Amino acid sequence: MKKKILFSLLTIAVVGALVGVGVHAYFSDIETSAPNTFTAGTIDLEVNDENPWATAAVTTELTDLKPCETGLVAINLTNVGTNPMDVWKIIKDVSTGAGNETEPESGEPDAKDIDGVIRYSETVTGTGASTSGNITEAGNFTISDGSHQLVGVTNAVRDQYIYLGTIAPGETMTVEQGYHMDKDTTNWAQGDTMTFTIEFLAQQTVGSIAAPTPELAGHGK
Repeated sequence: MKKKILFSLLTIAVVGALVGVGVHAYFSDIETSAPNTFTAGTIDLEVNDENPWATAAVTTELTDLKPCETGLVAINLTNVGTNPMDVWKIIKDVSTGAGNETEPESGEPDAKDIDGVIRYSETVTGTGASTSGNITEAGNFTISDGSHQLVGVTNAVRDQYIYLGTIAPGETMTVEQGYHMDKDTTNWAQGDTMTFTIEFLAQQTVGSIAAPTPELAGHGK
């Protein structure tokens, strides 16, 4: 009888131990973050307080240009995005015309287009002013693409990307352009016209500076 009771108690103890395995509690800790948001950065350029830029930059100084004169056009570029940007400029869509034909030019046929006697210069001040590659020497460039370049002119800016420098978020760069009519221009150019567009390209700043191509900038030819 005692053996039966002892065996019964042993069985109950074993069953209790087995049942206990299933109900043990474990210390634990769960940490959950606040809601996470992924946000892409922005590259956004404002030109002369306009965004998008919709106004012609040419001022009255370029509407009555004569030999030896320089018309100045200052353009302010502001980085209104959240990241530093590298900025380029291109002069494109250049076209020329005879404009208003005057009596003094009747004896001189238009042997040239006026874009070949307009020398271009620019000075950059502000955030990107110290960047090597800024063009600050007047008279070294013409708007012409090569067919009517003046003797001694080293390069043409038509359809070429010109690197201006880097603009930090919230900073402004001023680009002052000079359009100078060559001193040797004679009566054939009276009343002639040149129309063109100015375009600025802003790209995210990366480790190395490489001039963009029209394809990279979204302007495939």
